[in-house]
Amino acid sequence: MWNALIASLCELTQKLDTLLLELRGNNISVGLQGSRRIGTSISPVLKQTTNPVKLVNSNPMRLGVIIHNSSDGEFMIALDENRIDGRYYTFKLKPGETLHMDERQFKELYKGGMMGLWDEDSGALETSKALVTEIFWSA
Repeated sequence: MWNALIASLCELTQKLDTLLLELRGNNISVGLQGSRRIGTSISPVLKQTTNPVKLVNSNPMRLGVIIHNSSDGEFMIALDENRIDGRYYTFKLKPGETLHMDERQFKELYKGGMMGLWDEDSGALETSKALVTEIFWSA
């Protein structure tokens, strides 16, 4: 499972490097001022009893998000920064599954906030966690 996550991160990084070379070669500014680099934020998100958890905040500079369910239960994800419940979610990851959100998958990238919630009926333990990686333009 970790090998697949690392391989996906490497593949996404390689694609971003290729895109940067293309942009620099064509002198395209992509609307950014000055020299920008690609940044990442990797954070574990721990289960908070039965409460929803914030996965990422809104970020207009986002290039991609990778979410890995490192728990025994199913993990629901909502493309909404204020609301999620057992009937209101966008994705549901089984234990060990990984969600890759980038333009290659969806043709356009969601840049708003995201919430997460473990499905209590699926056997999510109190020690459940998810690993969230956000890739973005940084200064």
